Amino acid sequence: MTQTSFSFPDWIDEFVPDDEVFARAYESIPDANRALLKTGIARLYDWYGPNKIDGSEVARHWASGLRSKTVTDLADFSILLFDDSLLSPARVLAALVPAIACGVRSVLAVRVDGKSSWPESVLTGLELAGQELVAEMTETQARRLLGELRDSGTTGAVTVLGPKAASVQTAELQAASRLSFWRPRFTRTAVIWMEDESTFDLEALAFVHPDIAFSVFGMKVPLPTDNFSYEGDAFESFIKAVGDVVYAPADRLDQALAKARLVLGPGQEGCWLWPDLHPVHFQHHSTSWTIGD
Repeated sequence: MTQTSFSFPDWIDEFVPDDEVFARAYESIPDANRALLKTGIARLYDWYGPNKIDGSEVARHWASGLRSKTVTDLADFSILLFDDSLLSPARVLAALVPAIACGVRSVLAVRVDGKSSWPESVLTGLELAGQELVAEMTETQARRLLGELRDSGTTGAVTVLGPKAASVQTAELQAASRLSFWRPRFTRTAVIWMEDESTFDLEALAFVHPDIAFSVFGMKVPLPTDNFSYEGDAFESFIKAVGDVVYAPADRLDQALAKARLVLGPGQEGCWLWPDLHPVHFQHHSTSWTIGD
């Protein structure tokens, strides 16, 4: 069980945005929206950590005479790869904060092949999470980085959001035994049940997820942006429309959870969770088997 001294290659420094870019983004986001992001970060820390254990060793003596030892260490590094198709600060944070909360000491966020300026909300979310190392790279540069890290023999966890970011994940890199790759399989749609006009803050959802298509059911209320549509007041239609993600009040949660992968209640507008992104992704495991002493 070891804790390796690790640092990312110096050449990535030229791809780090200037501090002024972060400062302008932060100032452009209203206090209420920054509070939404802070709530989402706090919920992720509740769920994932903070972890205070760097590693563990578990030795077992089996009745058959088998002796086993399993060694678990934190990954030396974690990289979040995402692209400019992802405009949601909450979904970026839900892929970034788990690495920090799980205790990984060297964390890098990389936007791949961005053709537009950074979303101010995403930059602000990274700033609020305390993520200091952020870069913008081409697919070729990101592939070079991962190739160098693979060849260094260090262990790493790579979390991938978006199709251009996923193209960096070559078959050769995926075969690297000391790199763990994870990518969600979620549609960019969600359904909302409005019991009354204040069940959910739709303006908050519009800020946090500008790239999700929301279908609203229940009480008819004003819709904040074009990615929201009203679909009627029949609860049966709402249930039929349930996909991966649902926003529902407490007394509707169980019915929604029977079909959805993620159900968020009132007050969780700034939050997001990738349900199958587990702490094991940010760990490296090795096991020995032997007989006798």
